[in-house]
Amino acid sequence: MKVLNKPSASIPYIDRHRAIVRAKHNTTKGEINKTKQNLLTLDSAVASRYTNFELAIQNNQLFNFIENAFLKQNKDDLLSCYNGYTKKVEEIFDLIKDAQVSCSLKKCPYCGITIPKTHDHYLPESKFPELAVHALNLIPCCFTCNQTKNDNWKNSTHRTFIYFYSDTIPVERFINVQLYFSTNGDSIGAKFSINKPPNFSDDHWDIISSHYDKLSLIDNYNEIVNDEITEIFQICLSHIRNGGVNLNNFILGLVTHEESTYGGNHWKVILLNALAGSIRFKQMVTAAA
Repeated sequence: MKVLNKPSASIPYIDRHRAIVRAKHNTTKGEINKTKQNLLTLDSAVASRYTNFELAIQNNQLFNFIENAFLKQNKDDLLSCYNGYTKKVEEIFDLIKDAQVSCSLKKCPYCGITIPKTHDHYLPESKFPELAVHALNLIPCCFTCNQTKNDNWKNSTHRTFIYFYSDTIPVERFINVQLYFSTNGDSIGAKFSINKPPNFSDDHWDIISSHYDKLSLIDNYNEIVNDEITEIFQICLSHIRNGGVNLNNFILGLVTHEESTYGGNHWKVILLNALAGSIRFKQMVTAAA
């Protein structure tokens, strides 16, 4: 698990909203486009919300960022800026993607398992429609995580999902895995768990632990880990059969690549590190070769 790079603000985020509004047709079916006219009228109110949202992120005050009743009354018009995936909206998606390290979006930031083919509105568009196309409110994620999170983002005491553009993610390990071997030594399994690192802020940990809980991530990792071990085993076996001589360094090479891309607390990085340190796993690979 790793934070995302913030998309560039070389063009102010509000100007991208304005570009979407300007691109709308002035008329529809021969009539004045009332949606566009209303959006133009709302410009100063939306601009103010953009400023306040960005300040809330900067000052780590997202939890206290409240809904705007007036702008919610104009929800349909504001959401029209996002719905339809126009060229200008696609430019915002590209802006987000281009800011990231190569290959880092091959896995959903929320779960670290599947490809992120959607964008989650961190502050729900149903409650904050004015931020529907704000790049800092759009988090690349997979369909499952998007659907599971839905309109949820906080409870009465803290935010309930990680905000990947600015939240603190521990450098210390907080995802653990235990390897299990059959008594005859011909099969291997694993079980993940999550634990708060020593000296890590309770406030930050509440968000991280809630994120893992609400998305059932540990259960999901435990469901797929055996297939992942089988795949890693076959990759290691192929390495040995093709003349590879140092299995430990080979596995550590896999760790280095995954960790640089997804961070030290990514479930696969944790698994690979455990396998690299397991004499029995390496013996199993060597015996099968």
